[in-house]
Amino acid sequence: MDAAFTAEQDEIRRTLRDLLARHAGPGGTRAAGHTAEGHDPALWRRLAQGLGLPGLALPEEYGGAGCTSTELALACEETGRALLPSPLLATAVLAAPLVAALGTPSQRAGLLPRIADGTLTATLAVPGGSMAAALGLTGDNRAVPWSGGGR
Repeated sequence: MDAAFTAEQDEIRRTLRDLLARHAGPGGTRAAGHTAEGHDPALWRRLAQGLGLPGLALPEEYGGAGCTSTELALACEETGRALLPSPLLATAVLAAPLVAALGTPSQRAGLLPRIADGTLTATLAVPGGSMAAALGLTGDNRAVPWSGGGR
């Protein structure tokens, strides 16, 4: 097994690192966190429309790049390195894969292209006190019928 990154993956990392070095720094990060959006909308548009970050791991039929979760993880790693407040993790890692996997055809067609181009941000909201409880991984699995019976 070869665990080395591909040239494309290295380019994603390098491009994102360079862009964030120019447009995100401690002062900008702090200021962006205090906006109504909780992030810098102009930088988010640049990341979404210029680099296609929220659509990296979405299928091309929905406006995504059709890459894998590895490329998305590299993007998250670089935004984390810059301590960038952005909707990338919530939108592209938590919400979009669930819509892609479990959404109806209408939901996928209506939501995923807007997520891919960055005009729609999303997050995962689950009932219960914790993710483990919401997924029925802890406690009495019969008490939460919407969890599918647990594991």
